[in-house]
Amino acid sequence: MRYIAELERKVQTLQTEATSLFTQLTLVQRDTNGLTAENSELKLRLQAMEQQVHLQDGSYRHMEHT
Repeated sequence: MRYIAELERKVQTLQTEATSLFTQLTLVQRDTNGLTAENSELKLRLQAMEQQVHLQDGSYRHMEHT
């Protein structure tokens, strides 16, 4: 009987730990999704800035040769 009680206690401890880990995993996944979205947005902004610099550079070169 004592052995069964010990196993039940271990099962309860593992279930509690699993619940805690699942909660942590959920938070990490949410953070990862947020960071992925922010990264995509920053990439788009960087592309826009690179295009603007390229256009400005082209305009400047055009003005130099005129």
